[in-house]
Amino acid sequence: MRVELLFDLEKPSLPADNRAIFVSFLKKTLEQSHEGHFFERYFGGTARKDYSFSIILDKPRYEGERIQLKTPRLKMIFSADDRNRTGLIFSMAFMGMKYKKFPLPEKNAMTLKRIAHVKENVIISNRVMFRTIPGGGLVVRDHSRETNRDKYYVIGEEQFEEKARQSLMRQAMEAGFPKRLAEEIKFQPVSGKKVVSRLYGIMIDVSAITFIVEADSMILQYFYQAGASSRTAIGYGLCSIIEQL
Repeated sequence: MRVELLFDLEKPSLPADNRAIFVSFLKKTLEQSHEGHFFERYFGGTARKDYSFSIILDKPRYEGERIQLKTPRLKMIFSADDRNRTGLIFSMAFMGMKYKKFPLPEKNAMTLKRIAHVKENVIISNRVMFRTIPGGGLVVRDHSRETNRDKYYVIGEEQFEEKARQSLMRQAMEAGFPKRLAEEIKFQPVSGKKVVSRLYGIMIDVSAITFIVEADSMILQYFYQAGASSRTAIGYGLCSIIEQL
């Protein structure tokens, strides 16, 4: 399931570090749907979530800690894996948020005005060329339990290709796919660039990238719907399909 959520803002601006805003919106969406029945399922633990999103802004101009927009509007592209009805759950919940004002910092607010369902591709190939959607990017990271710190890898770095493959392999296994299928995943960067992104008060390196993944078609469908690699539930990893190879 993939939808576009179109919002009006009271002011044409946002904080530069804004991902927490949209995570909070998703939490509020489930809190108000079906008496909060599904909230714990998605926000009550640390299990990997099976959805992703990306925020599209209208000609953003970055001014220190703020982003100025040409018009007081923004779009959220939200995508979810269908195996556990996540798409259906959120789709129904979004309907309940329509026309309700959601408060933002600095006396701003956003209101969901329109929900448009996007036609999805069905992957039948075992090799697909993806491109990350603007507003997000591919996050490839190693987390050290000893230091509790993350190391981020981006396109052009020596270890990027292997670290990306390992990240996709872990994601596939965490999503319940057999280990033997996950270990067959192959990753090939095609083109792209490093982008510096603000995340909860820090700057992280991500890749705005076109890449090829070879894997079982069901795993590729999962990456397409739920986002690829790390940090998908906070606005990274959402991709479009360039070509089924």
